[in-house]
Amino acid sequence: MLFCELKRHLNKPDEEYMCDLVARGADWVALSYVSNRAWEVADTLLPAGSQTLAFYQTGVGRVLWRMCAPSGDLKGHLFHVCRDVRVKENRVDYLDLLLDIWIDSDGGVAVLDREEVDACLKAGKLSEADLQTLAAEEKRIVAHWPELVREMEGRICGRGTTA
Repeated sequence: MLFCELKRHLNKPDEEYMCDLVARGADWVALSYVSNRAWEVADTLLPAGSQTLAFYQTGVGRVLWRMCAPSGDLKGHLFHVCRDVRVKENRVDYLDLLLDIWIDSDGGVAVLDREEVDACLKAGKLSEADLQTLAAEEKRIVAHWPELVREMEGRICGRGTTA
């Protein structure tokens, strides 16, 4: 079943992706997306054909992507700090708050895009509540990313309704 992901931005046009629904629960979905182009995250190359398994939950301040090479080898996990995550019948949308946290396949942690956060803060595009969300989610993700990944995997592999 196709499912739409709408990623809203503070500093650039919104992006829309058609994904495959992998699993869902009452307030969450797991989606799969295969990229038709190569791209890079924190000096890690993700070639064309790489697959993202993404986890979205209504009201949670982050989105979690599991990134694998076309071979299926884990390249890493990418957390997007965000707000206004809404899972609907055949669509998920959220506002990206710019800050990303990359966990490479060896468990190395890199916090990305602070310069974008600073630029949007200076431009008045981030509120005090957004800054509090950014700080709290960064702290939570850096300290607890293994548990957050296991929670996602547990839901997808056993407790959700599969598509």
